[in-house]
Amino acid sequence: MDDDEDGSLREIGWGRDLPLRFALVSEEWDGEQTVWARCVDADGLFMDRAAFREQLTLLGCAPTGRLLKAAEQCARHAPVPFGELHLIVNDLDAEDPYTDDYFGFDDAVVIDSRPSVADPTLLDLVVECVVTDDPPSYRKEPARADVVLLNGTSGSAIGRCRRVAGLYGDRPDPTRQPVRLIGCEPSPNLLRRMVHPRHGGGDHLQLWLLDRTGRPTPIQEHITVEVDECRPSMLGGALIDVRLKGGLFRRILSPLAARSVWEAWREGPPRERNAWARFPTEGRSEWLRLTEVCLGPEGPGAVCEIDGRYATDITGLHCAIGEAVGGPGFQWHQCWNALRGCQCGGEAPRVPFTLVWHDADVARQALAGVTVDPAGELSYFEAVVPFLERMGVTVELR
Repeated sequence: MDDDEDGSLREIGWGRDLPLRFALVSEEWDGEQTVWARCVDADGLFMDRAAFREQLTLLGCAPTGRLLKAAEQCARHAPVPFGELHLIVNDLDAEDPYTDDYFGFDDAVVIDSRPSVADPTLLDLVVECVVTDDPPSYRKEPARADVVLLNGTSGSAIGRCRRVAGLYGDRPDPTRQPVRLIGCEPSPNLLRRMVHPRHGGGDHLQLWLLDRTGRPTPIQEHITVEVDECRPSMLGGALIDVRLKGGLFRRILSPLAARSVWEAWREGPPRERNAWARFPTEGRSEWLRLTEVCLGPEGPGAVCEIDGRYATDITGLHCAIGEAVGGPGFQWHQCWNALRGCQCGGEAPRVPFTLVWHDADVARQALAGVTVDPAGELSYFEAVVPFLERMGVTVELR
């Protein structure tokens, strides 16, 4: 096992014929890292997103912009995919003005729109989604509320409603699903926890995915180590299987997509462009999360070229732009939420540069029906080009 002078681990040894995929690692305040366990595999990391989808009704809703257009389209035709929707619930009877509750909806689809029973001038909108952010379960629904609807994270307001039926209450939490470490070789630290468990919270560690040489990949998930069960592993070799009832901190709700991306990164950082292109949208999102941040070209007058052949969705476009600016395995440091109305307005690169966009028609056509513009007037492609130009980037479409 090798480490740097600052105590960070560069490679984790194993010495067995079995493949080494995971390591359980603690990190001190000064950066020193300690291996608690080496593991052949881990189970329970991924959850099926479909199992967490639910239907919620926005009662007495006055939608504007993009949400209003989605409601009108849904009333005329069929369900409308919407993407991210975020809510702030203001308690009108609270004495403390800082008691608002925040909720996040992912993969939202507007599936019904009808005049509100309480007020025909308003709408009742039925939304199917995955709730990704919500307050603690002990929070109670206000008797009177003003619900502000936001166009994604840090986005503009796109309406208000009086109440969201089904919003409050207990819901399954995939971050509390147990994780089982398979074929585990524990260190003395983990052995102590197996003999003397720490109840009421456990230890907060990281679960690292290792590449095939034993080096850490960017996949390092926070996990609660609270030993629930341990038994001899079927893999033999004095290895054990350990079940941790705390689970991962992050919700990984795209099992097939995420698992295939993780296996790709086990082969090492990408060295060629478009390694992400074979994955579906959820896999591309996971890929983008693992990339390093690039601030853009260092010298003025640089020319960066986008390979636009695979920019068939928003995450694919972000992957392609990141590779154009920083190379394989990079993303451009840019707040794309500015397109949703984020007040930061975007971040100008350190120097102006030219972006030559090859096969731009691929994104133009694929994103023609996709909009995150708060007004709902521009497709994503129509919005992103002038946005880049406002940031100081010269865009040449080819």
